Amino acid sequence: MKRRTGKIPTATLVAVTIVTIVLMTIVLSVKIRTEAPFYSDKIAASEHTARAFKVIRTKMDSLRIPIDPVNDPNRTGLIGLQFSLITTERADLQSKLTATNPNTAAMIVQLLKKAGIHRHDTVAVYMTGSTPALNIATVIALETVGATPIIVTAVASAMWGANYPGLTMLDIEHTLRDAGIITSRTIAATIGGHDETGRGLSPEGRALIDSSTIRNQIPLLAIHDVKEAVDLILAAFGHNTTIKTFITISEQPNALSGYDIPPGIIPAYSIKQGSGLIPYFSQKGVTVINLTQVNHLAQRYGLPIAPIPLPDTGEGILYHEHRYSVVLATIFLFLLIAVLFFLLRYDIMPKRSNT
Repeated sequence: MKRRTGKIPTATLVAVTIVTIVLMTIVLSVKIRTEAPFYSDKIAASEHTARAFKVIRTKMDSLRIPIDPVNDPNRTGLIGLQFSLITTERADLQSKLTATNPNTAAMIVQLLKKAGIHRHDTVAVYMTGSTPALNIATVIALETVGATPIIVTAVASAMWGANYPGLTMLDIEHTLRDAGIITSRTIAATIGGHDETGRGLSPEGRALIDSSTIRNQIPLLAIHDVKEAVDLILAAFGHNTTIKTFITISEQPNALSGYDIPPGIIPAYSIKQGSGLIPYFSQKGVTVINLTQVNHLAQRYGLPIAPIPLPDTGEGILYHEHRYSVVLATIFLFLLIAVLFFLLRYDIMPKRSNT
């Protein structure tokens, strides 16, 4: 028997290359639509949030509060007034419209899961009247994943938030609880405004907020400066050593939460200095979810900015992923191995002598 010598013929190499390219092209061009991680929780949270928004719209109608179709084009009832007696500062209307998308709840579920939240975990939440839609989505997302929120609410609102004196964030929460949409309840409130002291509000505005806490039976923290605000809010949370995550929901970075802190997940111990609630929890080894700069977060998670009309629940990359087919790639791998085996074996196989 003679062993063939020399290089593999060019024709054989070209054939193998062509087969490989064809198979790779097919694999790379075929993607399978699959459910994204935590799909069922995301769908449940978003659908429940959509129902909550409808309840608030109905409440608006019952109170004969008109909806401005220009500034609230989807007529959600979650976009408040430009100015009212409990309005504290300017705000970005576009970000408020972005938050009225019920799919925001799916984004929050994603953040909660990424932060390692599990059923029965305790989560401290600080929210303001400036962000009613985002507040609702957050509470529903927490309840959907089975976490236990401890909530402190600043009642005053920036422009376009929960700034109807008869329908503050505390009233919205009460309405949703009465409707069986949520079970969580604010444990303490602050007036809100600059430094959480009510600065920027008139005496009439502060009185309206006080009335809101009384009718909703929520204790109002008496705050005189930012440091006292931090101390009293932490005391309201109970300095709970079982707090797994702290969530702050605000219009923009502020003295109470902490400045120069990016939106999204803030890993434990990553904030080394500074004052405010976020630095406090981070330095104590607690993961923080900073829900501010809503448009930035929406873009990161594939949600539309200020959509008109609102998209259906279940749309977008939060719910579905397109992945390459592992089965198809495996089949083609074995096919390629077989082609290589037969082509190369045939070409360089030892040949029998005719003698």
